[in-house]
Amino acid sequence: MARIWFSKAHRTAEVVATAMFAAIFVLFLFAVFMRYAVGKPLAWPDELNMVLLLWTTFLTEALVLAEREQVTFDAVYDVAGPELRRVIGLTASVCIFLMFLLAFPTVYGYVTFLWRERTNVLEWRLDWVFSCFVMYWIAVMVRAVAKFVVLCGKNWRENVTAAPPDERTNVLG
Repeated sequence: MARIWFSKAHRTAEVVATAMFAAIFVLFLFAVFMRYAVGKPLAWPDELNMVLLLWTTFLTEALVLAEREQVTFDAVYDVAGPELRRVIGLTASVCIFLMFLLAFPTVYGYVTFLWRERTNVLEWRLDWVFSCFVMYWIAVMVRAVAKFVVLCGKNWRENVTAAPPDERTNVLG
């Protein structure tokens, strides 16, 4: 049941992220048109694009990208056996969770402090604008816990197998 819910939430996040990216592109074209074709530059499309870019970046990172799509330094992990990969994964998930948990009160406190400030043009409260960062922070902690639980489960070997070469290859080879 939870797997189905997470799958639907992931798909919804993909659709929302794609729509936000498309909106950035359309707003950019609209701003260019207004500036150069009509001769009336507008400030609000630029500000809205910045907010959309911020939300797209953090929500995509938190809810859309899989772990294998992250930038990683995996030279040691690639040559390690399954048991050592499990230890590396468990250690990494605990460290990430603890670092993010310890920093969370400061991050949350700062974002909630921003209610006093507003964006320059649209006059949106900055705590709402930057609330995506809090969502991102929570998602990273949840993913770290989920990885830890999976690696403590009986099927942990399935989660530490080496990725096929075509999935590991990046631009550098």
